[in-house]
Amino acid sequence: MNEPASFTLPLQAYPGMSRFILDWMASAPAATAFLPRDTRPLAPPGVPRGHDSLVEALIASNARWNHDVAAELRRWNAGETVTLIAGQQVGFAGGPLYTLTKLATLLALKRDLAKRGVPATVFFWMATEDHDFTEVATLSLAAAPGSGLPASQHRPQLDLVRLRATRSLDAKTAIGSLPIPDSLTTSLIRLLGISRPSWLRDGISFRDSFAELIHSVVGNEVILVDALLPALRYAGASLFRGLLESWDDVQQTLRERSLDLEKAGYPPQVLPRDSEPYTLLFRLDPANEREAIQPTAGGWTAGRRKAVLEDLLARPDRISTSALTRPLLQGSVLQPDVFVGGPAEVAYFAQIAPLHERFGIALPRMALRGHALLAPKRIARAITRYELDPAAIFATADDVLAQHEPEGVAAVHAASDDGKRALMDAIERIGEIALPADHALARAINRSVGHLEYHFEKLTERAIRGLVRQERDRWQAVRDLVATLYPDRQVQDRVAAWLPLWNLYGSDLLTRLVAEIEPDAQSFRIIAL
Repeated sequence: MNEPASFTLPLQAYPGMSRFILDWMASAPAATAFLPRDTRPLAPPGVPRGHDSLVEALIASNARWNHDVAAELRRWNAGETVTLIAGQQVGFAGGPLYTLTKLATLLALKRDLAKRGVPATVFFWMATEDHDFTEVATLSLAAAPGSGLPASQHRPQLDLVRLRATRSLDAKTAIGSLPIPDSLTTSLIRLLGISRPSWLRDGISFRDSFAELIHSVVGNEVILVDALLPALRYAGASLFRGLLESWDDVQQTLRERSLDLEKAGYPPQVLPRDSEPYTLLFRLDPANEREAIQPTAGGWTAGRRKAVLEDLLARPDRISTSALTRPLLQGSVLQPDVFVGGPAEVAYFAQIAPLHERFGIALPRMALRGHALLAPKRIARAITRYELDPAAIFATADDVLAQHEPEGVAAVHAASDDGKRALMDAIERIGEIALPADHALARAINRSVGHLEYHFEKLTERAIRGLVRQERDRWQAVRDLVATLYPDRQVQDRVAAWLPLWNLYGSDLLTRLVAEIEPDAQSFRIIAL
């Protein structure tokens, strides 16, 4: 019997997908009122963009990573291509799988446009200005068989093996230029059983390591954009001035928009701290520490330091954007036609869309990144072999298999329910008799009820586990499937690293992803590799 190469599921089955995204993808008016679903045909502008100095800076920065993008950038600057963009933190060893699915989504869109005769240039924004060191310096590797870890490193008792480096909690250094801790590199190459790659050479920064790894995967098809590239910041100088000079109006616009989202039942993506304004911009001090820029009586502060507005604006290369203003910088400088983002990134645009209009920045067409989960064929085979509903794997192995033991499981549940009812009836009768004589007995009864219900539930769970584990091979196969696609009860693409799979499958992994990924779709896929 031929086994399916992939399984397509509705986006609603993807755990944790926000209501706003589901409504927006379905073109529900309540959601599209905040963020339109643009379906107009795309076409290159046909006139020069006039970004000569930025283009030369991007050519030079990409060349540092052996990335030859000069011809593509000059075509783009001449107005001959449409602009596609996505971005991500420069996570250690490439970060989670969704980094690769974003890249695959961009390439799939580019190929689809090419079939229609529309050339496209792809940019990937590296968020080097981010200061969330713990997130960037954490890598989770799937521990299930077929995950890419050598057999000697398999951890049957774990779904994920985590590598993590930490630093001072109050440090807010932009992570791009920070060197990768050697302990992280040593742990990774030991786990994977590989030689030390050049993109993890001694002393390399998070930015350069990430860029060189991505280049080794996508070649010259994607232009990498360092968010802290000085030429990019200077190109955004007028936006920075506008944000600071109209600070109060921007804050009021964001407050009103957030309130409107809440009234519609959609939690805003970004909320300020109690009684504090939204963070719009940071200043980078000489040590690359990010200090939030805020107005004060008669002036400005950056962190704890007083600042003069003109001094701040005189060095746009030392200004850093927040999550809310990053899309505005991208829009004002690169003018993307299509922005590819995850659910949270798309939701940012719903919150800041009025600022695009305020500053005359065209709102790009939004495309939800393709959502794809990956499993080796021998792991994915459990879906067809045991006739599982693919959506059911977002549970525990016991829960999944319990669905296939209906008679025994139903009998256990029925016996448990009957026992609880009989016991509750007896306790209620005791209360009726004894409470008039001892009013304090009510508290003891309530405690007893709680304890008894807990123990009944634990006994029921144990009995069901015994039923579904009668066939050990079947239980182990489903356990490996769940551990691969829903490790530690988190969706694989959000947490598990893609690098071990890349080491196993090489360029075939990206080729398969690009062929199978569904950009901006109301569905996602489980792909059998």
